[in-house]
Amino acid sequence: MTASPTWPFRAHYAGRITYVTRRGQRRAAIVPAEAIERAEDAADVAAAREALARMDAGDTRSP
Repeated sequence: MTASPTWPFRAHYAGRITYVTRRGQRRAAIVPAEAIERAEDAADVAAAREALARMDAGDTRSP
């Protein structure tokens, strides 16, 4: 792969995922930070819902 000084910025400015490949196989991805933040927020919401469901079911243990 030939490095271009602009390819990392496609993720930020265009909101695009840029894949790093080797021999045609995806090895890594450069992902917009906003996408990661949304995924982290979604995981936090899911964990909170799971904890609330356990509490509603009477589970008093802390994680």
